[in-house]
Amino acid sequence: MPTPLAAPMEASHGHGHPPPPTPSSSETLMAALLAVPAAQLPSLARALAADARRLRCRLAFLLLSPPHFARALARLRSMPLPAKAALLGRVLLRSLLLLLPALSSSPDDSGASGCRDHHLLHHPPDLDAALLLVAMCDSYSPAAAAASPSPVDWRAVIVDDVVASALSVSGLGATPWAALAPYVDAAAKCRRFADVVSADRAVGGPAKGGNGSGGASYAAVLALPPAAGDGAPCPICRDEMARGRAVCALRPCGHRFHWRCALRWLARRNTCPCCRAELPSDDPRAETRRLWRAVERMARGG
Repeated sequence: MPTPLAAPMEASHGHGHPPPPTPSSSETLMAALLAVPAAQLPSLARALAADARRLRCRLAFLLLSPPHFARALARLRSMPLPAKAALLGRVLLRSLLLLLPALSSSPDDSGASGCRDHHLLHHPPDLDAALLLVAMCDSYSPAAAAASPSPVDWRAVIVDDVVASALSVSGLGATPWAALAPYVDAAAKCRRFADVVSADRAVGGPAKGGNGSGGASYAAVLALPPAAGDGAPCPICRDEMARGRAVCALRPCGHRFHWRCALRWLARRNTCPCCRAELPSDDPRAETRRLWRAVERMARGG
């Protein structure tokens, strides 16, 4: 039986302050945007508005040209589900990188070159298929799909959604937020995409011979700087890294390895074997998780 003194103590433990709620994806992105210098926001809004106009014009062309729409839809339908997931991941990552250019600046960069530094933006996805996939996701309604005849007339569905969006308050606005909002909304989906992928990997298990993170990108591997051997053992093969031997240093941590060892390791994983520092990955799913962790650090002011 608890003593009279212990009872209030137990009550205080049971009625302590609850933990703070986890911020939503949009809240995390808005907190990260606060780290962008105010002088850069007008140019960022102009760049996003120009990019959005280009994408809207291309989507309008697809909707106004039935043959081009049919070809893009056929390409999309021919893709297996993993390819569609990878395409969607690249589209969401693109929005995130355009919204927060600092994510793609390497530690050695001054940041002047901006988001165009990221390797995934140097190899854009199939634009027509990507636009169509995003438009289908945005316009899909389970209730409307159940009431409509089968198969769904995707062109008509997307046209109705585009017209409704263009006539909305945000679609008619000309403020900087009108340019930022669609990219915040698309970038916020990166977190949900990463959560779904993580759950899928947890069920299916990581790939054989790896840890499920995906290999490092070719661009990141080719950018590794050479380093001088200092006689220390290579952390991977344990052989001496003698002076004059082919040695490289990983970014951003600086740990050194034999080139041949680093190449074999980074072909399967995008993490440093010493400290688990992450390198960019060509796998959109692994890159989504890596960049979203960077967004959360930016939101915390780290």
